[in-house]
Amino acid sequence: MPRRGRRRKKTRTHVVETDERVRGSLRSNDELRVPRSLVVRRGKVESELVELVADVRKLMRPYTALNFKEDATNRKVTLSHYANSLSGAMGVTHILALSQNSSRITLRAGRTPGGPTLSFRVKRFTLGRQIRAVQRRPYDSSKAFESPPIVVTNNFGDASAAPHVKLMRITFQNMFPAIDVGTVKLSDCRRVVLFNFIRRDFNEKKQSKDGGEGGDGDRENVMEDEEVEIRHYAIRAKPVGVDRKVRRIVESKIPNLSNLNDIAQYITGEASAVTKPGEMSDSEAEDETSHVVLPSKYRGKGNNPSQKSALKLVELGPRLRLKLYKVERGLASGDVMYHAYVHKSPKEIAELKTRKDGEVALKKRRREEQEVNVARKKAAKEEKKANREERRKEREERAMAELRGEGVSKDDGSENESGGDDNEGDSGDGGDDESSIGGSSSKEEGSGSEEEEGEGSSSSDEESS
Repeated sequence: MPRRGRRRKKTRTHVVETDERVRGSLRSNDELRVPRSLVVRRGKVESELVELVADVRKLMRPYTALNFKEDATNRKVTLSHYANSLSGAMGVTHILALSQNSSRITLRAGRTPGGPTLSFRVKRFTLGRQIRAVQRRPYDSSKAFESPPIVVTNNFGDASAAPHVKLMRITFQNMFPAIDVGTVKLSDCRRVVLFNFIRRDFNEKKQSKDGGEGGDGDRENVMEDEEVEIRHYAIRAKPVGVDRKVRRIVESKIPNLSNLNDIAQYITGEASAVTKPGEMSDSEAEDETSHVVLPSKYRGKGNNPSQKSALKLVELGPRLRLKLYKVERGLASGDVMYHAYVHKSPKEIAELKTRKDGEVALKKRRREEQEVNVARKKAAKEEKKANREERRKEREERAMAELRGEGVSKDDGSENESGGDDNEGDSGDGGDDESSIGGSSSKEEGSGSEEEEGEGSSSSDEESS
């Protein structure tokens, strides 16, 4: 017999791992590993420091909260509050907090949720707008901030460096996502963040102190022995290997040719054209040490693959000069692992740790006692509320019972009164009946007498006849 129906189609009950699903899972895992930062200010600060916070947020882009609105005046909102509320929900891994008092500016960088925390003193800083104001051709491109910057740590030493120096280098590197050289796109390399460690000899510092004797103001300007300088640059590429005038035309920087009869006069240099200010300053492209061969197309006209271009760094800002003075084990809490100005002996450290442990235990015990007291007061309050509610219900029931009792007594009285009236009416009706009966009997008697009289009259008539 011929086969009936169509060919059976298999139904797969298991999930097929397609390439898109695998790529999506890998992409999600990579996004989870990307460090995310939060830059906040704490306390009352000057307007320049508010601008510095905005500049640091631009430096940390794109994986940062650019428009975060913090409650800076509320000192009770600590770094732990930010970490507890944002580290899990938004994946924040690093918190940078700027604060200011009458004498100094402090920057604290902490790893959430368990630390460590590095505390810096901001020796000096320059805002981004101040840097752009002195540049002839400032760099302005919003697309450069769509990809993370390249992190360069300079002069931090090798494995033999001090522990706090290695910790600084690791912290600075982990604040930004790592770059895989094998898979990174050339068009994503648009910015550079430089962390330069400045180490000075102690004798030089002492000489600067001796030469700076003259007051507290000079003592504040004394150079520290260890500082970190932060710079932020943008990468600009220009094609090389062609004439300077032709390169301007390729880059769409066409000068004013109204005074020329032919463009050949501009190319050969027979006549000069009017150019915009700053366009003739191309000496940076003549430095052969900055010439590279591009493996792929880069931003800018003329930067094609296998084309030689000159790279230049244009500073974006801000500039920061920092001094590390304290390292804490936890997030703004815990043991002090390093301090630049306070040095303690092992015995003092042990005593301090014992005292801190005692304070922590005392705080925990007081917290437990407070929780017990709060629970007891809450239970007493609930009991008091329940008793008050019960008394209210009893009053309502008593009032309702009284109202019902008065209604019953009034109804009984009315019924008694109505019963008496009925009795009185019945007795009256009985008298009437008796009188009516009596009347009827009297009427009957009257009729009987009339009949007797009639009979008497008739008999008398008969006798007379």
